[in-house]
Amino acid sequence: MPDCSLVFPPHPAWVRAAREAVRTLLTAARRTDLAETAMALTSEAVTNAVNACRDGNCTTPVTLSVEWADPHHIRVLVHDTAPGLPALRPAVAPDDESGRGLMLIDSRAQAWGVSTEGPGGGKSTWFVLGGGPPTPTYRSPIDCPDCAALEAARRKAAAGGDRTRIEDTTVAVRSHFRDAHLLPRWMR
Repeated sequence: MPDCSLVFPPHPAWVRAAREAVRTLLTAARRTDLAETAMALTSEAVTNAVNACRDGNCTTPVTLSVEWADPHHIRVLVHDTAPGLPALRPAVAPDDESGRGLMLIDSRAQAWGVSTEGPGGGKSTWFVLGGGPPTPTYRSPIDCPDCAALEAARRKAAAGGDRTRIEDTTVAVRSHFRDAHLLPRWMR
């Protein structure tokens, strides 16, 4: 199974590249069943690292490492050298603009944590996803609730005019369609 790592400046523009690296790795490994969750959790962990670097005036690159813990479980690790440790908040108000990243990781990952061990100082946020081998099943895109929700989000982004949000939602629609409706047919 392939592994990958990516080293990049602590800038928000790299969050998307990190997500895509994870998606590409999982597609190459034919584990698209993990892609959506892995991309979302990677996005949260990288965003936390980039924000911590910005808040701590840290310019040292962020490192993303993705490896197979075993044939069925992927481990994603995001390392930064910003001061402080991320903390899981017990609750987040509906109007809070941040604070949900670790809550999402906590709710979706099989295991996760923050470590200060290792060379170079700083901290690493990691999570593990996986399960048994995927069972490819074909789902029709007709009446697919995920397709409908993603398309609604894309239309909302288009109405708002935010170019980055439009691109992200369009990629999400296409990725879901490929992963849920096309690839399972090819893998039979």
